[in-house]
Amino acid sequence: MKSFVNTEYINELFEILEEGKIEFVLLRNIDEELPDKLSVNKDIDIIVHPKDIEKLISTLTINQWNLRKHPWDFGDNFTFLYSMEPFLFFEKNQLHLDVCFQMACRSLNKGEWFPLDEIIQESIWIHKTTVDKPWLYVLSNEDYLIHLITRSIFDKKEFTQGYINEIEKLLPIIEMTKLLEKLEVVFFKFSTILIKMIAQKEYHKIRADYIKYSNY
Repeated sequence: MKSFVNTEYINELFEILEEGKIEFVLLRNIDEELPDKLSVNKDIDIIVHPKDIEKLISTLTINQWNLRKHPWDFGDNFTFLYSMEPFLFFEKNQLHLDVCFQMACRSLNKGEWFPLDEIIQESIWIHKTTVDKPWLYVLSNEDYLIHLITRSIFDKKEFTQGYINEIEKLLPIIEMTKLLEKLEVVFFKFSTILIKMIAQKEYHKIRADYIKYSNY
């Protein structure tokens, strides 16, 4: 039988972050696992503003959270470029918290991590949205879609059904002009092709077509 994290632990985590005056947003909630369907084998992913790194560590430590070696901390999986802040990983009560400080993706070279353009980093905090949920803050629709797309192409190397479901919920309510402005700092001239392929549900072709695209 699948074991789930106690919802009270999840609620408590976000209360601690808010009371500690840590600026954060929930990075994703695929398949609506939060707050009551999060497996003990999975983690919560958040972005914390880089100015609050020390405050985050202090606040969680005081509340008996343990800072652990990140599960990806081996070989090229934990190489960070352009002075990017490495991820942090905390544990308490079977709950795992994976923290990043920039929206990032992996290079197509050796899988090194690098931050997305500064326009996107600034947008995270300017346009974050308040929600009536225990996690309080989420990415704007455009920033969330950017995250889902870049993670699928660069990190996961495929569009899984959970990510596709999230993307297709966002498409009807997205501001396409704003989305394209941000996509273009990542995918350049491939951006319009990318959006067309998503609209036509050609998810299985996107990564390969992007890699071989050369008309920049």
